[in-house]
Formats: sequence, C-alpha cells, structure tokens
Amino acid sequence: MPHTAEPPEPEPASNDIVGRHRKLVARTLLISGLTLCSRILGYARESLTAYLFGDRSAIYDAFVTAWRVPNLFRRLMGEGALSTSLQNAVTAADHDRGNAAGRRVFLDTLWLATWILLGISAVVMASVYVLGDTFPLTTWRWLGADPEPVRELTLRLTPFLIFACLAGLCAGALGVRGHFASPTWGPAVMNVIVIATLVAIWRFFGSHAQAIADPLLEREREYDMARWLAWGTLISGVALLTIQFRALKSHELWPTRETPKRDLSAAWGILRSSAPLALGAAVYQVNVMIDGLMAQSMLDVGGPSALWYANRIQQFPLALVATAATAAVYPALNALGHKRELGPLRTMHDRTQLAIVFFALPASIGLWVLARPVVSVLLEHGEFGAEGAARTAACMRWLCVSLIPAGAVGLVGRTYYALGDMRTPVRISIAMLIANVGLNWTFVRVLGMDCDGLTAATALTNWANLFLLLPPLLRRLPRQPDGPAVGASLGRMFAAGAACGLAAWGTQRLLASDARSVLALGVSIAAGGAAYALVCELLRVGEWQHLLARLRIRAPR
Repeated sequence: MPHTAEPPEPEPASNDIVGRHRKLVARTLLISGLTLCSRILGYARESLTAYLFGDRSAIYDAFVTAWRVPNLFRRLMGEGALSTSLQNAVTAADHDRGNAAGRRVFLDTLWLATWILLGISAVVMASVYVLGDTFPLTTWRWLGADPEPVRELTLRLTPFLIFACLAGLCAGALGVRGHFASPTWGPAVMNVIVIATLVAIWRFFGSHAQAIADPLLEREREYDMARWLAWGTLISGVALLTIQFRALKSHELWPTRETPKRDLSAAWGILRSSAPLALGAAVYQVNVMIDGLMAQSMLDVGGPSALWYANRIQQFPLALVATAATAAVYPALNALGHKRELGPLRTMHDRTQLAIVFFALPASIGLWVLARPVVSVLLEHGEFGAEGAARTAACMRWLCVSLIPAGAVGLVGRTYYALGDMRTPVRISIAMLIANVGLNWTFVRVLGMDCDGLTAATALTNWANLFLLLPPLLRRLPRQPDGPAVGASLGRMFAAGAACGLAAWGTQRLLASDARSVLALGVSIAAGGAAYALVCELLRVGEWQHLLARLRIRAPR
C-alpha cells in the first residue's frame, strides 16, 4: 500500500501540551511508588549477589566494571541526552502540528537510533577487544591487574545498551504524552529477571561459602557465574523494551498503515542536539563511570565492588526522589519553556527543588549516620564480611554528601534545556569531569585513601557543579510574587534534618550492640523520620504542610 499523508488531529485539546501535565503531584507519587518497588527489588538483587560472590571477588569486580559501560550509555542516551532531545522535539511537534506529527518524529528517531546504537555497540565491542591492557599512550592499566574478565564481560554486556537506550526513547515519548507507568515498571521487571538468574546460579553453583579450595578452580567457578549473570542481564534489557509496546499503541506512538514515508531531517536534528547534551545531562553518571574505571585500576581486590554497592544504596533515595521528580516535571518544564512562560517556569523549578530537598535531606543525613548498620543489614552475610561492610559504608558516607547536589543538578540541567540552552551545562560539566579525575588521583595516589577517596571527589565536584550552574539560571528566570520563599524554607528543613540525624544516631547507639540488627535499624529510621516530621510541623515547613494537605484530600472520608 502506498504511503499517504496523515490527516490533522481532530481534537484541538490533544495539543494542550501544558494541560496534559497538570497532575504533577499524582504523577510524581506514581513514579516514586513504582521506583520504590524497583529499588526494593534492587536491594534484594544486590544482597543475593553479595551472598554469592562475597566482598573480595576479583571476578565480581570485573563484572561491575564491565557493566558500567552499557549502563553509562543507557544514562547518557536512553535516559539522558537523547531522550531529552526527543522530548523537546515531540513536544514542539505535538503543539505546533498535532499528535500525528509528534508520532512521526518519534518513529523516525527510533528507527535512526536503532541503527546508530547497533553501530555504537559494535564499535565499543571492537575497541574493547583490540585495545591493550594499558590505556593508549600511557602506562595506566585501565582494566586492572587481571584484564581478561573485564574484557570478556564487557563484550557480553555491551549489547544491553541497545535495548536500554531504545527503551529510554520510548519512555521519553510516552512522558510527553503524559504516560509514566509502563516505563517505570521496566526496572522492576529487570530486577525480577536478574534475581531469577541469581537464584538459578545459586542452585547450580552453590554459595560462596561452598567455594572450591583450589584458587584457580574457584576463579573459573566465579567466572562461569558471572557469565550466567551477564546472560540474565541481557534478557532483562529485552524485557525493559518490550514492556512498553502496549503503552506506545494506546498513546498513538505505534506505527500505523497511514504513517508517511520516513523523513529523517527531524531525527538527525534530535541526534545533533543530543550530542552536546550528553555530557551535561549525565555528568554525575560520567563521574561514576570514571570512578569505576579508576577503582578497577588503582584499588585492591574488592574496591570496585564496595564502590558499586555503595552507589546502589545511594541510588535508592536519589531515584525515588530526585530522578522521579525530575522525570515527572520535565515535560511540563519543557512545555513552559517552549511557550516562553518564564515566570511559571521559575516557580515550577523552585517548588520542585524544594520538594526534592524536603525528601532528600533526611535520606542523606540518615544514611550518613546509619551507614554501617544499613550496609551490614543489607550485605553482611555469607562471605561478605565486616571488613567489606566497613569499606562500603565509608564510600557511602561521601555519596550521601552527593545526594542533594546530584538531584538538584539534574533538575537545573533540564531547566536549561527547557530554555534551549545546551552550552552552559556542557561547559561546566567538562570542567567538573576534569576536576573529578584530578581529585580521584590526588585522594587515592597522593593521600592514600581507599574507595572513599573516589566518592569524596564525586561529592566535591557535584557541589561545585551545582554552585556554578544554579545562580546564572535563576538570574534568567523572573521570580513571581507567588513563588516560594526558598531561603527560609531551606533553613527550616535543615533544622529538621539535624533533629532527624540526632534522633537516628542516638537510637542506634542506644539499641544496637550488633550493626546487623534489623530491629535496631528499623527503629532508628523510624525515630529519625518522626523527629524530622515533628520539627517540620513545629516550624511550619511549607512542603510538609503541602504534603499533609494532599494526603487529607486523597484520604477516604
């Protein structure tokens, strides 16, 4: 059948690109709830992995180092720059020419991105296969003392980036149309598949406690376990993509017989605009990638794994609060930026930042004071011992310092993009990446720090990134009379946060003689949360009052 042009959209209301994003609180709660489910499953996955591999496994060090490669592309392209550029283009097409035009832009971009991702995957795999054990033109053993597992596992895991990035594009387009459920379910489904793989590994290979006495045979046993885990991870990537197909059909983003012939000019424009976005949209993830590679090459056995586990624990509140809020409000920010409504854009940015700090602050302080019991409860079992728990907790404390700036920078960067400014975040991000590498080397090689030196560098560069990005943005956005009083609100929140930390620390000290006590940890978290809520009520913190009001509205009579 020959291609024909699509008729224009019959309902003008479908092009109300701002109106479709009015229920931001409900949307944020939905994303946070589904993210909570995914993160709980993620903790179960990491706990089982720690039980199987222990805290001093060179093979698992190699696995997490290899996994950072496709995961970086997933953050940069699928969940970062490419998805952001696509959302900009689909929003503009929906507003200016109707939903059919937005669908065309999405499908053309998806088709072009598929071929480009296949090429990127092939280039990455070929590069890893060809490059030597030392980084070109240097003596840096970038793959560590035992490069073979890193190389092979990277080859096995790299194709994951294709499925993950395409899934990120689908999620971005669905977000423009106001749908967030299916994309947010995806990580939970991924974790279920990986957990099933780990259970199969445990049944077939046994636990680390049943390790073989011969070191060479034990290495080969763990190597086979890691290969199984790589296959399970690839299968989970396929599921991440396919789970979104039904939502694409129901939101007019699926190919139809009337879909016109491809016009790749818009798709190429999206890809060109995403190139400078890549660094600015995911500077935190790039820093994490650099930390991982430097951990593999500079730290003792178990260092990369400790860094990985600490990062996974820190990602729980980061994804639950900052990432969820940014994903929920960005389509609305983008719509306001497209219509040049700068006053409402400033108000939405400020209120979202305060909401992020309101939830992230007690999480950051609580994880700092309870770092060791949190790590011990989650990971210290089987062959994952007290030394590994202490090492991971030291890393995590610095990542707690990163929690607020990492979340805030994500929203600030997206606000720049909503204004059409791609250059400012990129310039600052490049400077921060260079600073991060220099600080990593200084803290580990010069000052003799362990993996906590890498996370300390990340914390410092995250705060510097925020202080360099935020003031110029606020100067460009007019503050409205009904906008929130940011300074006063932050002061009250930090007072409540101090009470939270003192209550959690004191309760843990009073109850726990063993850091692995689940009861003591649970009571300490509850005490910290109660203290935070009480002080927020006494100080009349606006975000607390707003949360209570929303809960009263939704509570059954």
